[in-house]
Formats: sequence, structure tokens, C-alpha cells
Amino acid sequence: AILIALILCATATILALNAVSGAFLVAAVFLIYRALISPLVPLAESILLANLTAYRLDFGQVRAWGSASVVATTLLCGYLIDWFDARVILYLLLAILLAKIVTSNHLPARARTAQPAITTAAILRALRDRGFLLLLGSAAISQACHGVFYAFSTFRWLEAGHSTSVIGMFWSLGVGVEIVAFVFGKHLTARLSAGRIILIACIAGVLRWGLFGLSADLGPTLVVQILQGATLGFTQVGVASYIRQNIAPEFLSSATGVYFASAGLISALAILVSAQLYPLSSSYVFLFTAFLCVLGAVVATFINGRSG
Repeated sequence: AILIALILCATATILALNAVSGAFLVAAVFLIYRALISPLVPLAESILLANLTAYRLDFGQVRAWGSASVVATTLLCGYLIDWFDARVILYLLLAILLAKIVTSNHLPARARTAQPAITTAAILRALRDRGFLLLLGSAAISQACHGVFYAFSTFRWLEAGHSTSVIGMFWSLGVGVEIVAFVFGKHLTARLSAGRIILIACIAGVLRWGLFGLSADLGPTLVVQILQGATLGFTQVGVASYIRQNIAPEFLSSATGVYFASAGLISALAILVSAQLYPLSSSYVFLFTAFLCVLGAVVATFINGRSG
């Protein structure tokens, strides 16, 4: 019900965004829209995690379809803008949100069993768990580094002399490898603990961002994008595995929400720092994110020792 209410409100803001003009009003309505859709992913993911066993689902394979939809939608947006104009994206968003209302109505209902009272104190007590804090200090940092990558990578590639069409191929390669990582996520979680998976993701982040900081040429870039399977795919598979094994079902929404909020906050702060580093050298931006992943890897070793 909360998911559907948020989608309905987001739909209304898209209609408003289509009607307003002027920088201030557009920015204000867009920020409201972002506030409404930001909880959708963690909320939907908590519903998925709560029902994996009952519906015999594999988190990685479900998530792979999400990544595939990113590729398809991005390609569709490119063609639509060429055929029409940028405003067509608002209509596409409306269509997607209406489709989400329909599909959300068919999500599994909460089991009709007695549940403990969910109070703020109970949630805070659950989220003060040492292992969960370690998760925020490792996986959330690894995830947040992708925000810096999304903000500055295209500029770095343009600096290196790559065309926009080639840069589009770089993005497609990264998402393609990410999909492969999700598809094989079940085999990964069967062999490794969540802590080890997150540790591998953080080490891959050190390699990926460090290499990209040193060179944005074609050869290094191909390696950088192939590593997205580990830095993004393994991180999300590891987080899902940890939360499913260590968080009580009644706290899944709160735990996933706090994780995504933490990753978003760290990403915002990292982008602010990177904006100061970029005028000095675009290399410094990604060497900075490599350093963040070093910190994440150190923290992840404690998850590894605790859960593995």
C-alpha cells in the first residue's frame, strides 16, 4: 500500500512537471519527485527479499532483469528524443509509473500472522547491530563510489578523446557484465559468505577506480567496465545475502531503507569532494574513490570474520 501511494504521488508530480516552467519551479517539483521515488527501490527490494523462499526466486536473476531494463530504456530514450524532443521522457516516465501501479497491485500480501510491534526504538535497536553498521561502512561506500562514476566518468572519457557513441558502448559493456554477475549471484552466495562477497567487491573497487584514475584510454577502460560486475553486482548480491540472513522479516524495509539512504548520503558527499578535486585533475576524482574502497575493504574484513 505504501509503495502504491508513493507511485501515485510520483505520477502526480510528473504531471505537474509537465505543466510548470521556470528554473525554480522545475527544480522544486523535480526534488519532490525524487523524494517520492527514492524509497521505491529499497521498499520493493524488501518485498522481494521477504518472498524469495516462498516464490522460489533468486535475487540475482530478478536483479539482472532490472539491469537489462536499464539498457533497454536507455536505448529507447535515445531513439525517442531523436524522433520527438526531450519532453517525451516525461510521457515515458508516466507510462512506467502507471505500469508500476498495475504490477504493484499484484505483489504478495503480508502474511497474516502475529507480528511484534514495530516501534522507533525497536527499529533503532535492530539497526544498531554491529554487523549492520559494518555493512554500511563497507558495502554502502562501495555502492556510493558509483555515484561519483556516474557524475564524472563521461567528462573523463571526453577528455581522453573518446566519441559519445564509443562512450555509450562503454556504458553498455558495464551494464552487460553487471547482468552476468547478477545471473551467477546464486552460485556466489552458495560458496561465499556475504562478508567475503562484499570484501571482493571493495577490492575490485580499489582496482577499478585506481586504474581509471591512472588512465582513461581504451584498454584500461575496457578493464574498468568489466570490473563493474564485481563493484556493483557483487556489492548488491552481498548486501541482499547479508540482510536476508541477519535481519528479521519485520525490519527488512527499515534495513534496506537505511542502507540505500546511507549509500545515497555517502555518494552525495563524495560527489561534493570530487567536484573540488576535478578542477585540479580528473584523475584525482577516481583515485579518491579508490581510497574510499580501501577503507570499505578494511571494514569488510570485519564482516568477513564475524559472519564467515
